[in-house]
Amino acid sequence: MNQEEIRAFLALDLPEDVTCFLGNISNRLKQSRADVRWLNPTSIHLTLKFLGNIIGAQIPDIETALRPIFSSQSPLQIEISGIGAFPNLRQPRVVWVGVSDTSGRLVKMVSLIEDAFDRLGFQRESRSFNPHLTLGRAKSNRDKERLVDLINSMNPTPSITFVADRATLFQSILEPAGPRYKALSVFNLIRSSVTERLGNESRITAHFLKP
Repeated sequence: MNQEEIRAFLALDLPEDVTCFLGNISNRLKQSRADVRWLNPTSIHLTLKFLGNIIGAQIPDIETALRPIFSSQSPLQIEISGIGAFPNLRQPRVVWVGVSDTSGRLVKMVSLIEDAFDRLGFQRESRSFNPHLTLGRAKSNRDKERLVDLINSMNPTPSITFVADRATLFQSILEPAGPRYKALSVFNLIRSSVTERLGNESRITAHFLKP
């Protein structure tokens, strides 16, 4: 695998109660019958860094760069609330649910991650980190107005809070039935240097914050 090219990203995992919460929101929005490709809620992650294509030989260097960042972090309390769209509700191409971290530690952690990947030669993000969870992507403007009306009627949404205690470096393997994710490394946020190399795989639908 050392010279194999793989598509990779770093993300925070979401617990089951959060994916159920997102599923309930998606199910209500589907009533608009808008032409949207809705994501499977169990596939949604909070992406910290999209890496694109890397080679397997880079993984040890990535682990070494990330280990001190995550080992110095305690678990994050994250709130999920509010529905929006990119670029805006007049042209809702991407439907999302908002993410907030009142401590401000999430944004600071992502900044440290960006610095670490910059030193490894990865391109820095041109946009500031805007945490959100994508629910679906519009395929056309069909029933767009109904979708926007439904979003407005649902806001403000109830909120749900969870504790993020680990990040995962994922490989995304594209297959006809949908991408399959392979967890390459797990970094626990417990203020200790714990990084676990994994070989397990799971079949889920892809979700990226970038195409």
